[in-house]
Amino acid sequence: TLSALLSLSIFPANASTCDPSAPTTVDVQIYYLNESDCAKTALEKTVDYLAEANRAESTSDNQNMCTALNSAVLLLDKYRGGDWRNKYRNTGENIDERYTEVLEIFLKTTCPQKLALFRHLAGKGEVWAMYNLGVAYSKGNGVKQNDRTAIGWYTQAAAGDYAKAYIALGDVYSDGAAFQPDFATAFEWYLKSASKGDAAAQYIVAGYYRKGVGVAKDLKKAEEWFRKAAAQKHAGAKAKLEEMVKAGEAKKQGGFW
Repeated sequence: TLSALLSLSIFPANASTCDPSAPTTVDVQIYYLNESDCAKTALEKTVDYLAEANRAESTSDNQNMCTALNSAVLLLDKYRGGDWRNKYRNTGENIDERYTEVLEIFLKTTCPQKLALFRHLAGKGEVWAMYNLGVAYSKGNGVKQNDRTAIGWYTQAAAGDYAKAYIALGDVYSDGAAFQPDFATAFEWYLKSASKGDAAAQYIVAGYYRKGVGVAKDLKKAEEWFRKAAAQKHAGAKAKLEEMVKAGEAKKQGGFW
Protein backbone atom coordinates (compact mmCIF):
# COMPACT_ATOMS: atom_id res chain seq x y z
CA THR A 1 0.00 0.00 0.00
CA LEU A 2 2.82 2.38 0.90
CA SER A 3 4.57 1.58 -2.39
CA ALA A 4 1.39 2.33 -4.32
CA LEU A 5 0.93 5.63 -2.49
CA LEU A 6 4.51 6.62 -3.18
CA SER A 7 4.14 5.85 -6.89
CA LEU A 8 1.01 8.00 -7.04
CA SER A 9 2.75 10.84 -5.29
CA ILE A 10 5.48 11.12 -7.94
CA PHE A 11 3.34 10.53 -11.02
CA PRO A 12 1.85 13.85 -12.14
CA ALA A 13 -1.79 14.24 -13.00
CA ASN A 14 -2.27 13.62 -16.70
CA ALA A 15 -5.15 14.38 -19.00
CA SER A 16 -6.30 12.22 -21.87
CA THR A 17 -4.63 13.17 -25.16
CA CYS A 18 -7.80 12.47 -27.13
CA ASP A 19 -10.57 13.51 -24.72
CA PRO A 20 -9.95 16.89 -23.06
CA SER A 21 -13.21 16.52 -21.11
CA ALA A 22 -12.00 13.37 -19.34
CA PRO A 23 -10.79 13.84 -15.74
CA THR A 24 -7.06 13.84 -15.14
CA THR A 25 -5.55 10.90 -13.31
CA VAL A 26 -2.49 10.22 -11.19
CA ASP A 27 -2.88 6.46 -11.55
CA VAL A 28 -0.23 5.47 -14.07
CA GLN A 29 -2.03 2.28 -15.08
CA ILE A 30 -5.25 4.11 -15.83
CA TYR A 31 -3.31 6.75 -17.77
CA TYR A 32 -1.59 4.08 -19.87
CA LEU A 33 -4.93 2.41 -20.55
CA ASN A 34 -6.42 5.75 -21.58
CA GLU A 35 -3.52 6.42 -23.93
CA SER A 36 -3.87 2.97 -25.46
CA ASP A 37 -7.56 3.64 -26.06
CA CYS A 38 -6.68 7.01 -27.60
CA ALA A 39 -4.20 5.30 -29.92
CA LYS A 40 -6.88 2.83 -31.02
CA THR A 41 -9.21 5.74 -31.70
CA ALA A 42 -6.46 7.36 -33.77
CA LEU A 43 -6.14 4.19 -35.84
CA GLU A 44 -9.89 4.21 -36.50
CA LYS A 45 -9.84 7.90 -37.37
CA THR A 46 -6.97 7.28 -39.79
CA VAL A 47 -9.20 4.95 -41.79
CA ASP A 48 -11.66 7.82 -42.17
CA TYR A 49 -8.91 10.22 -43.20
CA LEU A 50 -7.62 7.81 -45.85
CA ALA A 51 -11.12 7.28 -47.22
CA GLU A 52 -11.54 11.04 -47.38
CA ALA A 53 -8.18 11.39 -49.15
CA ASN A 54 -9.17 8.74 -51.70
CA ARG A 55 -12.48 10.47 -52.41
CA ALA A 56 -10.73 13.80 -52.84
CA GLU A 57 -8.10 12.32 -55.13
CA SER A 58 -10.78 10.73 -57.32
CA THR A 59 -12.24 14.19 -57.97
CA SER A 60 -8.84 15.87 -58.33
CA ASP A 61 -9.47 17.78 -55.11
CA ASN A 62 -5.82 18.02 -54.12
CA GLN A 63 -6.43 20.49 -51.32
CA ASN A 64 -8.72 18.18 -49.35
CA MET A 65 -6.61 15.15 -50.22
CA CYS A 66 -3.52 16.84 -48.77
CA THR A 67 -5.40 18.03 -45.69
CA ALA A 68 -6.68 14.52 -44.96
CA LEU A 69 -3.30 12.85 -45.44
CA ASN A 70 -1.51 15.47 -43.37
CA SER A 71 -4.06 15.08 -40.57
CA ALA A 72 -3.62 11.30 -40.61
CA VAL A 73 0.17 11.51 -40.38
CA LEU A 74 0.13 14.03 -37.53
CA LEU A 75 -2.49 12.07 -35.61
CA LEU A 76 -0.53 8.82 -35.81
CA ASP A 77 2.72 10.59 -34.98
CA LYS A 78 1.14 11.70 -31.72
CA TYR A 79 1.21 8.09 -30.48
CA ARG A 80 4.61 6.97 -31.76
CA GLY A 81 6.10 7.59 -28.33
CA GLY A 82 5.13 7.32 -24.70
CA ASP A 83 5.62 4.92 -21.81
CA TRP A 84 2.14 3.47 -22.36
CA ARG A 85 3.55 1.57 -25.34
CA ASN A 86 5.62 -0.67 -23.07
CA LYS A 87 2.45 -2.27 -21.75
CA TYR A 88 0.31 -2.06 -24.90
CA ARG A 89 2.89 -3.17 -27.44
CA ASN A 90 0.49 -4.51 -30.04
CA THR A 91 -1.30 -1.18 -30.25
CA GLY A 92 2.04 0.63 -30.45
CA GLU A 93 3.20 -1.64 -33.27
CA ASN A 94 -0.06 -1.06 -35.13
CA ILE A 95 0.47 2.69 -34.79
CA ASP A 96 4.01 2.44 -36.19
CA GLU A 97 2.98 0.21 -39.08
CA ARG A 98 0.09 2.47 -40.06
CA TYR A 99 2.23 5.60 -39.68
CA THR A 100 4.87 4.21 -42.04
CA GLU A 101 2.20 3.30 -44.58
CA VAL A 102 0.45 6.69 -44.52
CA LEU A 103 3.71 8.64 -44.46
CA GLU A 104 4.92 6.81 -47.56
CA ILE A 105 1.73 7.79 -49.38
CA PHE A 106 1.98 11.39 -48.20
CA LEU A 107 5.61 11.80 -49.24
CA LYS A 108 4.80 10.76 -52.80
CA THR A 109 2.45 13.72 -53.17
CA THR A 110 3.24 17.35 -53.92
CA CYS A 111 1.28 18.51 -50.87
CA PRO A 112 2.59 21.81 -49.47
CA GLN A 113 2.00 20.57 -45.91
CA LYS A 114 5.03 18.30 -46.26
CA LEU A 115 7.35 21.19 -45.44
CA ALA A 116 5.59 21.83 -42.12
CA LEU A 117 5.72 18.11 -41.39
CA PHE A 118 9.46 18.04 -42.02
CA ARG A 119 9.91 20.93 -39.57
CA HIS A 120 7.75 19.18 -36.98
CA LEU A 121 9.66 15.91 -37.24
CA ALA A 122 13.05 17.62 -37.46
CA GLY A 123 12.17 19.33 -34.19
CA LYS A 124 11.72 15.86 -32.71
CA GLY A 125 15.20 14.88 -33.88
CA GLU A 126 14.33 12.85 -36.97
CA VAL A 127 17.35 13.11 -39.25
CA TRP A 128 15.57 12.13 -42.46
CA ALA A 129 13.26 15.12 -41.97
CA MET A 130 16.28 17.39 -41.45
CA TYR A 131 17.69 16.07 -44.71
CA ASN A 132 14.42 16.76 -46.54
CA LEU A 133 14.39 20.32 -45.22
CA GLY A 134 17.88 20.64 -46.64
CA VAL A 135 16.59 19.43 -50.00
CA ALA A 136 13.74 21.95 -49.86
CA TYR A 137 16.09 24.88 -49.25
CA SER A 138 18.68 23.63 -51.70
CA LYS A 139 16.13 23.38 -54.53
CA GLY A 140 13.78 26.13 -53.42
CA ASN A 141 10.85 23.75 -53.01
CA GLY A 142 8.17 25.64 -51.11
CA VAL A 143 10.73 28.05 -49.66
CA LYS A 144 13.16 30.62 -51.00
CA GLN A 145 16.29 28.89 -52.26
CA ASN A 146 19.05 29.26 -49.67
CA ASP A 147 22.22 27.18 -49.77
CA ARG A 148 23.38 28.27 -46.34
CA THR A 149 20.15 27.15 -44.71
CA ALA A 150 20.30 23.94 -46.72
CA ILE A 151 23.81 23.30 -45.41
CA GLY A 152 22.58 23.86 -41.87
CA TRP A 153 19.90 21.19 -42.19
CA TYR A 154 22.14 18.79 -44.10
CA THR A 155 24.82 19.17 -41.44
CA GLN A 156 22.35 18.34 -38.68
CA ALA A 157 21.25 15.26 -40.60
CA ALA A 158 24.87 14.27 -41.20
CA ALA A 159 25.57 14.61 -37.48
CA GLY A 160 22.88 11.97 -37.03
CA ASP A 161 24.78 9.72 -39.47
CA TYR A 162 22.19 10.07 -42.23
CA ALA A 163 24.19 8.92 -45.25
CA LYS A 164 22.25 10.85 -47.91
CA ALA A 165 23.23 14.09 -46.19
CA TYR A 166 26.93 13.45 -46.86
CA ILE A 167 26.64 13.46 -50.63
CA ALA A 168 24.11 16.31 -50.46
CA LEU A 169 26.67 18.43 -48.60
CA GLY A 170 29.26 17.55 -51.20
CA ASP A 171 26.88 18.73 -53.92
CA VAL A 172 26.12 22.04 -52.20
CA TYR A 173 29.77 22.83 -51.53
CA SER A 174 30.82 21.88 -55.07
CA ASP A 175 28.17 23.83 -56.98
CA GLY A 176 26.28 25.97 -54.48
CA ALA A 177 24.59 29.03 -55.90
CA ALA A 178 25.23 31.34 -52.95
CA PHE A 179 29.03 31.19 -52.74
CA GLN A 180 32.18 30.10 -54.54
CA PRO A 181 32.66 26.33 -54.71
CA ASP A 182 34.69 24.82 -51.89
CA PHE A 183 35.98 21.66 -53.52
CA ALA A 184 38.15 20.62 -50.58
CA THR A 185 35.16 20.58 -48.23
CA ALA A 186 33.02 18.97 -50.92
CA PHE A 187 35.61 16.21 -51.31
CA GLU A 188 35.58 15.49 -47.57
CA TRP A 189 31.80 14.96 -47.61
CA TYR A 190 31.88 12.88 -50.79
CA LEU A 191 34.63 10.74 -49.27
CA LYS A 192 32.55 10.15 -46.17
CA SER A 193 29.64 9.01 -48.32
CA ALA A 194 31.92 6.89 -50.49
CA SER A 195 33.35 5.21 -47.40
CA LYS A 196 29.80 4.24 -46.48
CA GLY A 197 29.54 2.38 -49.78
CA ASP A 198 27.62 4.87 -51.93
CA ALA A 199 28.55 4.10 -55.55
CA ALA A 200 27.72 7.59 -56.83
CA ALA A 201 29.98 9.14 -54.19
CA GLN A 202 32.74 6.63 -54.96
CA TYR A 203 32.56 7.69 -58.60
CA ILE A 204 32.82 11.37 -57.67
CA VAL A 205 35.72 10.78 -55.25
CA ALA A 206 37.55 8.89 -57.99
CA GLY A 207 37.05 11.82 -60.35
CA TYR A 208 38.38 14.27 -57.78
CA TYR A 209 41.51 12.14 -57.30
CA ARG A 210 41.99 11.77 -61.04
CA LYS A 211 41.80 15.51 -61.73
CA GLY A 212 43.31 16.70 -58.45
CA VAL A 213 40.22 18.70 -57.54
CA GLY A 214 39.88 19.44 -53.82
CA VAL A 215 42.62 16.90 -53.10
CA ALA A 216 46.08 16.05 -54.40
CA LYS A 217 46.03 14.23 -57.73
CA ASP A 218 46.42 10.47 -57.21
CA LEU A 219 45.72 8.18 -60.16
CA LYS A 220 46.14 5.04 -58.07
CA LYS A 221 43.41 6.14 -55.66
CA ALA A 222 41.28 7.30 -58.57
CA GLU A 223 41.47 3.82 -60.06
CA GLU A 224 40.75 2.26 -56.67
CA TRP A 225 37.55 4.26 -56.16
CA PHE A 226 36.40 3.80 -59.76
CA ARG A 227 36.77 0.04 -59.27
CA LYS A 228 34.74 0.14 -56.08
CA ALA A 229 31.96 1.99 -57.86
CA ALA A 230 32.19 -0.30 -60.90
CA ALA A 231 31.89 -3.33 -58.62
CA GLN A 232 28.46 -1.95 -57.73
CA LYS A 233 27.60 -1.79 -61.46
CA HIS A 234 28.06 1.95 -61.76
CA ALA A 235 28.13 2.38 -65.55
CA GLY A 236 30.01 5.68 -65.45
CA ALA A 237 32.78 4.17 -63.34
CA LYS A 238 33.24 1.32 -65.82
CA ALA A 239 33.53 3.80 -68.66
CA LYS A 240 36.09 5.88 -66.73
CA LEU A 241 38.19 2.78 -66.02
CA GLU A 242 38.27 2.00 -69.72
CA GLU A 243 39.25 5.61 -70.35
CA MET A 244 42.06 5.43 -67.79
CA VAL A 245 43.38 2.19 -69.30
CA LYS A 246 43.41 3.69 -72.81
CA ALA A 247 45.16 6.81 -71.46
CA GLY A 248 47.81 4.72 -69.74
CA GLU A 249 46.65 5.89 -66.30
CA ALA A 250 45.68 2.41 -65.16
CA LYS A 251 46.39 -1.17 -66.13
CA LYS A 252 43.78 -3.64 -67.28
CA GLN A 253 43.19 -6.32 -64.66
CA GLY A 254 41.35 -9.15 -66.41
CA GLY A 255 38.31 -6.95 -66.91
CA PHE A 256 38.27 -3.25 -66.27
CA TRP A 257 36.82 -3.79 -62.77
